[in-house]
Amino acid sequence: MLEFNHKDPMLDRHRSVRWLNSRAGGGSRYLVAGLTEYEMRASFDMRFEPREVGFGRYCLDPVRVSPKVDVVKHLVYIASELERGSCEYDVVYAHEGEHVKVNQGMEADIRAALDDLVNDVVGKVSAMFPLSADNVPSAIKRLLSEYGRDFKRRLRDIDRRRREEQRQIDTPEEYQRLSLACGPNSAFQTVLQQAIR
Repeated sequence: MLEFNHKDPMLDRHRSVRWLNSRAGGGSRYLVAGLTEYEMRASFDMRFEPREVGFGRYCLDPVRVSPKVDVVKHLVYIASELERGSCEYDVVYAHEGEHVKVNQGMEADIRAALDDLVNDVVGKVSAMFPLSADNVPSAIKRLLSEYGRDFKRRLRDIDRRRREEQRQIDTPEEYQRLSLACGPNSAFQTVLQQAIR
C-alpha cells in the first residue's frame, strides 16, 4: 500500500533578492525575485513469503508491497524587498504559484504511478508458476531488484517531466513579461536592481 506524506507549500518572505539570486545559482540571466524549492524522499519496502503448494513446489505471496514518499520541503520564497499586496509581490506570487501547481501535479502522477506499481507487483507475483524450493531465494532476490529499479525509474521519469514543465514556466519571455507587468518604474527596475548589487 502506498504511503504519501504531502506537505503544503510554506511561504518565506524573509530572504533578500540577493540571497534568492545566489540560491538560484548566481548565474541567472534574470533577476530572481521568487523561488520555489521542492524535495522529497522515497523508499520501497517489499517482502515475499514462499507458500508450499505441494510436490516440493512453492508460490510466492507478496506480504508487503509498500512504496513511501515523504515531501520534506515545499518552500516558496518571495524577496523581502517586495511589499505584500504590491503589484510586484502579486506578480511574483502568481508566477511561483505556477511552480507550485506543477509540483502538486507531480504528486498526483506519483500516486497514480506507485499505485500501478503495487498492482503490477501483486498481479505478476501472484500469477507466477510454482517454483522449486531451490529457486525461491533467487526468485525473491530477482523480484526485489527488478521492482526496486522499476520504482526508481518511475519516480525519475516523473521528476524529469516535472523539471521540464518548470523550465517551460521560466522562459525569457515570461521574465520579460514579469519585469514589465507593473510599469516602467516598478520595483523590478528600481528597488530590486539596487538590492542585487
